[in-house]
Amino acid sequence: MYVMRAKVTLSDLSDSQVVLGLGGQAAGAALSAWFPALPAAPYTSVANDAGTLLRVADAFDAPRYQWVATAAAAQDAWPVLTTQLAAAGSSAWRLSSIQAGVPQITLPTQEQFVPQMLNLELIGGVNFKKGCYPGQEIVARMQYLGKLKRRMLLASISASAVAPGMEVFSDADPDQPCGMIVNAERTEGDNFDCLVEVKIAAATDATLHLGAANGAPLQFRALPYPLPNDSE
Repeated sequence: MYVMRAKVTLSDLSDSQVVLGLGGQAAGAALSAWFPALPAAPYTSVANDAGTLLRVADAFDAPRYQWVATAAAAQDAWPVLTTQLAAAGSSAWRLSSIQAGVPQITLPTQEQFVPQMLNLELIGGVNFKKGCYPGQEIVARMQYLGKLKRRMLLASISASAVAPGMEVFSDADPDQPCGMIVNAERTEGDNFDCLVEVKIAAATDATLHLGAANGAPLQFRALPYPLPNDSE
């Protein structure tokens, strides 16, 4: 076990820096006043005096961006941006991340998954060329030697409440859970879109339900990126 140390100074920039999330077909044009050259692909960035613009995973067939700017710059830009884009809350941004198939680990789901269960190796969330890190042996063994039996899928549910950490059951094996809700966001009324980690075999061979085998059924939908054939 090796520990690398370096002398650093940390500063809390919460009061001086903000992050604006922008998405949709009109987002690029709206940002062009500050960033004439936009990031060309997801997970790339550009920076200038206006701040740093990161392009994140696309959603709803449109690009998404995160603009890291000073609080003053964001306040000046907001009136201009809202003439071209509809203002929305953080719920809309979380929903777009679900649609993009990008998971967010929260307190109820900590230490529940290895990265491959959440498709992180498919979306650039794991770099197998890096050096040592906690849990490396398990993650690498799964990647190179193991047979993955669980994946994260996109689903819709009609229920009064859906939240991360809630368990999912198969009607073919009702006595034990076969998966867990990773992220969920309300779309309208009692309808939710969610990312759910499940046993691959259960999602293929049976109907899955929220909370119990007689709970609300999950309707699976295609992710925006292909999944490998893990059965091979």
